[in-house]
Amino acid sequence: MQLSKRQQWGLFAAAASAVAAPLAERAVVAGWRRISGEDPPDDPAGPDVAWGRAIAWTATAAVIVAVAQVVARRGAAIAWERATGERPPRGNRKRTRKRSRN
Repeated sequence: MQLSKRQQWGLFAAAASAVAAPLAERAVVAGWRRISGEDPPDDPAGPDVAWGRAIAWTATAAVIVAVAQVVARRGAAIAWERATGERPPRGNRKRTRKRSRN
């Protein structure tokens, strides 16, 4: 069974994101320890973690991991284009047009 270019791209981009996420998580833990001088909360939703600390950790981790995944996917797109000479295939998402209100 041969994979389509769209399927190949999907696997390639997913692999890049899968590699980036744990690296970003390690980086955010190390940064948290360096800045705060303590370990990040194991369970931010736990009753023993202050609200501010729980929200700060969750927001920081989420932003860093999301940015790392975008960087990984963009890097994968550049690598794909260099390897194939073509832009990566677009996804199946349907784009909706905004209708003007008259």
